[in-house]
Amino acid sequence: MVDDTVANREVPIEDPQFYLNDPWPTFAWMQREAPFYLYEPLDTFVITRHRDIMAITPRADVFSNAHGIFLNEIKYREQAGGENVSEGFWPEGGEQIGNADPPRHQELRRVSQGAFTIPAMEALKDKLTAHIDHALDELGERGDVDFWDFAAGVPVEAACQLIGLPSTDRKRVQFWSDELEKLGADISFEELQAAVAEFDSLKEYITENVDRRKAERSAGASGGLDLISVLLDAELDGQKGVKLPNVITFAMTAIAAGADTTRAMLLGLPYYFAQNPDQWRKLREDRSLVKNAIEETLRMVTPARAFLRHVSQDVEINGQLMKEGQYVYLMYMAANRDPAVFEDPHRFDVTRKTASRHLAFGAGPHLCLGQRLARYEGVQVLNAMLDRFEKIELTTEPTPVVHIIRNSWENMPVRLVR
Repeated sequence: MVDDTVANREVPIEDPQFYLNDPWPTFAWMQREAPFYLYEPLDTFVITRHRDIMAITPRADVFSNAHGIFLNEIKYREQAGGENVSEGFWPEGGEQIGNADPPRHQELRRVSQGAFTIPAMEALKDKLTAHIDHALDELGERGDVDFWDFAAGVPVEAACQLIGLPSTDRKRVQFWSDELEKLGADISFEELQAAVAEFDSLKEYITENVDRRKAERSAGASGGLDLISVLLDAELDGQKGVKLPNVITFAMTAIAAGADTTRAMLLGLPYYFAQNPDQWRKLREDRSLVKNAIEETLRMVTPARAFLRHVSQDVEINGQLMKEGQYVYLMYMAANRDPAVFEDPHRFDVTRKTASRHLAFGAGPHLCLGQRLARYEGVQVLNAMLDRFEKIELTTEPTPVVHIIRNSWENMPVRLVR
């Protein structure tokens, strides 16, 4: 029987506190009784079942990204003169791959994917492993630590290597990564406009690094598998070398999409293993479970809770009619705990056979381009932790991030026991 206090309340998807105040009974009700819940203030269907999201995501011809993927795109479209509010964050003429629809999306994905191949991952392996080992050794010496700095540093180090930026600029890259998160935050239109001004310096910084890479190549340096090099060698629109506005936009997107989300996944490791010491013991006894443990951590954390799609024509999905001009909000965090796919969904289980069916990276044509790198970082970090620590304990409850999209923590106070 449905609890009336759940069934009759409005689902406040624009309120970040909703996600922190135990949304799971509400999501369970939605999956049972209202799988296409219409959030009337934004004329948006909230999709919480795994099977419905999997039916929608392949249909990029109908469910468009071109109108933006954040709720702020709907809220502030009129104030932005009918444009996407996110456009100001990117350089003029730059195409953001996450906002592109087919066939342009495939073209943009094609020219950038060379930086995300297995050889590209191998190219950054030694430096990234050395960074992880050194940082974890320092944490182990201290014992009681805030794991946040380590979890933040790893993906920023990886992003610098991936893009082709100096590792000495990690602090600057982390600052810009955090600023880019304002795109989906619960802030006013004026605050969004103010945030845009921060990115002139980032655009200049990336331009400087593109010029540096060009100069190195002119002096005889090899091509390289970093993103800047890959884009300088790629062909797009009949010419060799992706134009500068797109190179800048690709680099900014890599910073925005990789740093915070991977940080959340890495913070999830001590958080869930400290609360489930039996699962830590399983991994110490059987390292073959490490990759699946990363999938289970991604499922439980779901670093990006949800993304938006615009309905570009009338369509029916699993019995629900949606009209042109409406939106769907793909609630990945709910789908990742859908009992139809994940038995006992709130239990953390490193042996879960369906763990890899999670939607933490999305699905369909817009499946996260950096998923291989994120998984690689997770496996490297988890193995390094298992090498060093007998157990992990939370010393105090961590503080959650207050945000509409981001599911993460502001700190992670832990005791690392050797």
